[in-house]
Amino acid sequence: MSIKDNLAANLRLLRSKFGYTQEQISTYLGITQSAYNKYEAGVNEIPMDKLEKLATIYNVEEYDLLTGNVEKLQADLVFAFRNNGAEIDLKKIAPFQKIVQNYLEMSHELEK
Repeated sequence: MSIKDNLAANLRLLRSKFGYTQEQISTYLGITQSAYNKYEAGVNEIPMDKLEKLATIYNVEEYDLLTGNVEKLQADLVFAFRNNGAEIDLKKIAPFQKIVQNYLEMSHELEK
């Protein structure tokens, strides 16, 4: 499986697991829903700034989005914000996700 295919599959998996819509993600990224759909379909390449924002909102490393390491991605979901059906603002959630990710990284360093 190519990197583009892995990325597309991971984006679909994570968006579904988090309960986000393509419209919510595209609004967060500042692009059209059609453009985001092409990322999930593996048609268009994702610019690095958008990849970083996606990694932040899903609380994963950019590398994990590209590699197809689904087990790692699913393990990271334990600490993720969940959409409970209410209206959400991903721009407000992203900084929280970054704090959680930094905390987990610091915890792993302290365990060494």
